[in-house]
Amino acid sequence: MMVSGIMMLAKAQKAENWYRYYDAKKDTYGYKDAQRKIKISARFTGITPTSTFKNIIAVTEGRTNKSYYLLKNGQKVAKDSLYVWDMTYDCEQEGKIRFRDRVTDRVGFLDNNGKVVIPAVYNDARPFYNGLSLVIHNGKRICADGTPYKADLCEHWSWNGITALINNRGEIIADSVDITAIENLNWFSCKIVDSVADTTLYTSFKTKKGKYYTFINYQKEFTNWLYNQFFINLKSKALLLNCFDEIIIERVWKQTLRKTYSKAAFIREYGALLQKKMAAVKQGQVEVTIIKEELNAFTYSKQFKPFYTDCGEPNIARYPSFDVITSHYDGNHQLSYQEHFSFLKTGNGYKLIALALNPGYNSL
Repeated sequence: MMVSGIMMLAKAQKAENWYRYYDAKKDTYGYKDAQRKIKISARFTGITPTSTFKNIIAVTEGRTNKSYYLLKNGQKVAKDSLYVWDMTYDCEQEGKIRFRDRVTDRVGFLDNNGKVVIPAVYNDARPFYNGLSLVIHNGKRICADGTPYKADLCEHWSWNGITALINNRGEIIADSVDITAIENLNWFSCKIVDSVADTTLYTSFKTKKGKYYTFINYQKEFTNWLYNQFFINLKSKALLLNCFDEIIIERVWKQTLRKTYSKAAFIREYGALLQKKMAAVKQGQVEVTIIKEELNAFTYSKQFKPFYTDCGEPNIARYPSFDVITSHYDGNHQLSYQEHFSFLKTGNGYKLIALALNPGYNSL
């Protein structure tokens, strides 16, 4: 079609996602499109966590027990190079998926067409977030007790090597990264600046070119929000705004461990108690520990589905959760009990999602 002498080209369509379905009779799974039309019959089993088939997935055939990466056109790639960690296959992330070369025992990345986009030159690598990945190079496996790795003697092990930050082209942009500094980073907050940013909120890495990659540190951000915003106003209306749509309470009701409340019902029944306990934290009357946690799919309902990845895992890169743990001691200074107050980062800020109360609690 010609318009004003210019050829109008159709826009390239985005690849359609397929979705996993389960065949209970065969105890296998396959994939359907959004219209529920079967695209791949249920013939896979094994350890893939991929619920959404974008471009490339790792599968195991139930009949042959063969494993490989699969493209939507049916092509099988990297048949002997699947990346497996903690008995789980990798998932496509930002158009890339990890693979391990079994000959060299090194990790690289395939693109969404199954082509090697970053060669297998690293001991290990994390998925890409915002075009960046953390890798380990020049490393060796060591047992949990620090002794040299031996497959038949070392059940738990880790890599002892140099941690680096790479870009989409596999180029190391920050080397010898402090391993203790890489947790809790908001990769999507990355800025390139000339000097180290304020450490009360940010974590910075110096690049090879002398610049600094700076990221918001989620734990610092959450702690700042908790003490400087959440604790500022503990009245019911403010608490309501800082609660998720549903709140889980863990304690013992006869044979029931937990109950779920709407946030309005939660405020009516537990608002006064929460105010009392949070005021004690704010005033330093109890010992407090803040730790990063992950959502448990067996605990949290369908309302939390947006906070999981296409692989069915908690999306901690975008939506981390934190536990505020209060420790209570008896007259002999022995730990009597702990209580947990769980918060999740959402698109509208941090929200309270769960409380685990003293089992002996009956009233205020």
